[in-house]
Amino acid sequence: MKISKRDIKLLLILAGLLIFLLLYFTMFTHYQEKSAEVHTAISELEPQLAALEEQYLNLATYEQGIEDSRTAIAEQLTHYPADIENEDFLVYLLDMEKKVGLTMDSVSFDEPGLLLEFPCDVEQDGELKRADLSAYRTGVVMTCTLNYPQLKQGIQYLYDSRQRTALDSVSLSYNAETGGLSGSFSISKYYINWDGAVYEPAIMPKTSKGVSDLFGTT
Repeated sequence: MKISKRDIKLLLILAGLLIFLLLYFTMFTHYQEKSAEVHTAISELEPQLAALEEQYLNLATYEQGIEDSRTAIAEQLTHYPADIENEDFLVYLLDMEKKVGLTMDSVSFDEPGLLLEFPCDVEQDGELKRADLSAYRTGVVMTCTLNYPQLKQGIQYLYDSRQRTALDSVSLSYNAETGGLSGSFSISKYYINWDGAVYEPAIMPKTSKGVSDLFGTT
């Protein structure tokens, strides 16, 4: 069977068309699958995009909230000194004795105890820095003589303290000879320390120097 040149050309054209169609459908199917994958990925990301857009619209509110939180943290830290020595606690009790009018008889000090460790942003040298904070509790048991009005004033003095102070317990007994009360106060104070925290000791009351009688017996 003899094939003419014209038929050969037609066969070549047909073969080319078949090859083209085969390549087309192969590529079309491949890109169709890729397109479906892209559409699926877009569908999955759309909720995230919507959430991010909402967060962006509320960005100013979030930033103000962060600033308010930092201010609140800084304000709270002002109520907790970096340390409380026994002398600091004693100065506090002497001030209480002077303002309330009670008479201290004895003071016993507890050893400071670690309560909690936590990370926090603190201001140092005008900048916010991340630090590991350690919260401590220290306490005393003070015995004293007082009357009922002084008892109420003493309790109010403790809870009016700028530094965090707690009255753990009070024990009272009536003195029939004096008509007053003998009291025992268990008091706790709290402080927070971290690397770089500045300890400011309490201001000691002024004491006269060069007195003739050291013990004030005359």
